[in-house]
Amino acid sequence: MYPYKLKYHKNSVLLIAMVGIPVLFISLMLYCLFSLPSSLSETSTLIFVSLSIILMALFLLWITKTQIFVQSKVSISEKGISFKLKSTSLLYRRTEFFSDWENVTSVIEMFDNHNGGYFYQITFKNPAFVANFSALKNHEIEADRFFSELIHYQESYNIAHQLPLSRKLSPSKSFS
Repeated sequence: MYPYKLKYHKNSVLLIAMVGIPVLFISLMLYCLFSLPSSLSETSTLIFVSLSIILMALFLLWITKTQIFVQSKVSISEKGISFKLKSTSLLYRRTEFFSDWENVTSVIEMFDNHNGGYFYQITFKNPAFVANFSALKNHEIEADRFFSELIHYQESYNIAHQLPLSRKLSPSKSFS
């Protein structure tokens, strides 16, 4: 069982952070804005709002880079799949997980428009969640080995899978 170094994230955490953080920052900004004295100049108000927006953008960037997309060590064997987060994250309660193949309901290959590569979504039954795994920067070959091994176990255990639409329609590639 070879441990693979991959990026891990959950769509639900990404969605909550991308919606919740701006709502929180905007609420705080408006609260502070309405608490300021009315004699404050327009320039001061504009600077306050601009700094709040910049701070929110920087915070979102930090959250995305360090708390949502985290490094993990993933192992695959005949018994199942396991992963362990390399560092703690404020947004993930579960830092270690193991599942046998009977608990895996589907494996979906997805194209990542942001990074220009592919990642895999693995859906688990109990507890019910979807884990996303993608290549770390400069570890693409290792990620390809992981994906090849994952496909092997997916076919061996008849786990439902789905290819991205762009690959389904491609006449130059044939998949089984």
